[in-house]
Amino acid sequence: MDPLPWILGAGAAVLFGLALLHLLVALLLIIPTWRIFRRAGFSGWLSMFHLLPVIGVLVVMAILAFSTWPAGEARRRD
Repeated sequence: MDPLPWILGAGAAVLFGLALLHLLVALLLIIPTWRIFRRAGFSGWLSMFHLLPVIGVLVVMAILAFSTWPAGEARRRD
């Protein structure tokens, strides 16, 4: 009995599970970051970068951290 089909099937199941988990986490992150982008003056569609595995979160953080916000920076309340 050849174990290769079983190993390939198990690997495919694991990859499918990881893709599904990534999609669920991305969907949970899109809604709050959409609101953050809108309040900062950016297009909410930039939050769709969360759909890119691994690098999407880094892109979103870089945009929010290193760009000039069109709506202006938050000010301290004294």
